[in-house]
Amino acid sequence: MTGSISQIGNAFLPGIPPVGINENSAGSSTGELSFKNMMLQSLNNANQLQVQSEQAIESGLIGDDITQAEVFTSIKKADLALRMMVQMRNKLLEAYNEIQKMQM
Repeated sequence: MTGSISQIGNAFLPGIPPVGINENSAGSSTGELSFKNMMLQSLNNANQLQVQSEQAIESGLIGDDITQAEVFTSIKKADLALRMMVQMRNKLLEAYNEIQKMQM
């Protein structure tokens, strides 16, 4: 029992380290996958999909070589990403409210 927790492997998925265990020191690294970074990346992806959808709409309106199906697909992708972000926000607020209700 003197070994560190990081030596415990994932029995179901060998080669993948257990979640939440950092091999690095306590300092943060640039490649660290944290909840904050994941949320920011999701927001950036949703924003990028929105920008691409607006560009596809403009291209379709000015007569560029883009089909209506491609325009519709880009709009649906942006819509789905936005809906996902709204649901993530709702779940975060729900969790926050539950934590606030807990008694110390």
